[in-house]
Amino acid sequence: MIVTTAAFALAVGGTLAYLEIFTKGLDRLPERPCDGAVARGTVKSILPDARSAEDRGTGTSPGKDFTFFCRVLTGDDHIVSGESDVQDASAETWFSGYEQESGETYGEIRRGSSGEMETLTLDRMASVYVACAPTGVDADDAIQRYALITEARVVGDSRVHGNELREALTEFAVQLTDHAYKAAECRTG
Repeated sequence: MIVTTAAFALAVGGTLAYLEIFTKGLDRLPERPCDGAVARGTVKSILPDARSAEDRGTGTSPGKDFTFFCRVLTGDDHIVSGESDVQDASAETWFSGYEQESGETYGEIRRGSSGEMETLTLDRMASVYVACAPTGVDADDAIQRYALITEARVVGDSRVHGNELREALTEFAVQLTDHAYKAAECRTG
């Protein structure tokens, strides 16, 4: 009986040690990876467990050429990443660019809107469009309209698939857009 109890305790201890050492990489990320751009929980909803993970978030100064980039990479080479940049594009121009690319490679496009922000998702990618005239830029100088456009994607394996992945990537893209909107010092213009 003592041997069985000891073996059980050893097995439980070994399992817990394995989990702590080899699958807690995402838990060791900051609460808000990528320089505060996204929530760790959102990243964890997209990427599978991993032994290690690292994040990087970097942006340029506010202005017409503003860009912000976020990447979370696991030790198993699974990645969720996104970038937000200021572009001169209407919502219809933004959407039609994806519409032309849809098909076998990209899958079905789903489009939604929440106030001023528009979103679309493809199988392993999400994009967000929101009007943004960054600080120091005259909104009237745009040919169409200045906007902050974010694109997020997952490379490698993901924790979820189908609609769950679409929803998680959209949430990642929205959080990244919110962060970039503030960093670019946007006005709706």
